[in-house]
Amino acid sequence: MRGPSQYIDGAVMTRQERAVRTREALIEAAADLFDRDGQEVTSLAAVTAKAQVSAGALYFHFATKADLADAVTRTALSRLRQITGAPAPAPAPAPADPNGHTNGSGSGAGSGSGDGNGGSGGWGGDGLTRAARGGRGERAAGAPPARGPAAAAGGVRGDRVGDVQQLIDTTHALVRGLADDVVLRAGFALDRAGAQRPAPERPVGEGPSGRVAGAGGTAGEGPGRWPEVGGSLRGVWSGWVHETLAAAGTRGALMPGVSPADAAAVVVAATVGFEVLGAQDPLWLAPHRLTRLWTLLLPALVPPPAREALHPGGSPAAH
Repeated sequence: MRGPSQYIDGAVMTRQERAVRTREALIEAAADLFDRDGQEVTSLAAVTAKAQVSAGALYFHFATKADLADAVTRTALSRLRQITGAPAPAPAPAPADPNGHTNGSGSGAGSGSGDGNGGSGGWGGDGLTRAARGGRGERAAGAPPARGPAAAAGGVRGDRVGDVQQLIDTTHALVRGLADDVVLRAGFALDRAGAQRPAPERPVGEGPSGRVAGAGGTAGEGPGRWPEVGGSLRGVWSGWVHETLAAAGTRGALMPGVSPADAAAVVVAATVGFEVLGAQDPLWLAPHRLTRLWTLLLPALVPPPAREALHPGGSPAAH
């Protein structure tokens, strides 16, 4: 027989779960409207109508449209980290309302109301699927992390060009995400427009793996230099690409004379270009476009015969 405390706990959990679902619906609705109409012209009334929730429910979670845009950006950052496999920072504690329920508006992508098991679209509290968590694992000191789609590529991470295949696979995963995931797409659009962004999650100049700008490279370039790192999706993406190509250079996977920083600049510019162009014409996000780019780039980046082991369209296990 259930005691009174069990009934109370069950009621609280039901309220928390309902609050999580409401917050997720608001983030998805806002992302869809931001993506379609732009943040500036989207009204909070339109968001509540699309999410089919009351204005009171919206204001419980988000005091302003800037707060809602911040939540969209945080959720997009969480989903970008799933794509790259980069670990998310620990979320700050969420504030509580007078009734003792947390409103989920604290930092941390995908954090939800009550127990923090939010994250829009069922991605989980930290925005990572179980498969992505399982693929992250531990790494030896000084070794580059095995992350994202590359973890599904079996032994390719262990060979000399594994970092390059990881990069190829992850760019394909990013472009697929931009085509299919409105929250990720809206997050990049907010980033592009210079809209409300989360506060930097690490000291400016520190890379996704915790390395500080300038370490292992000259000032302004090289494996220690990551532009715009912080709340910027482009900064997180740029940092990850720089880090991955720096690892490839260390393994001797790049052509002699190829600078990892220069190669990273080309890859970042190209992939961000696909995002910008894809916002106007979805055909830019078709997989064959990126495959053709890699077919063009690989002869300049990777020496034969190692290049023959690479899949410009993505490794079979990563699809």
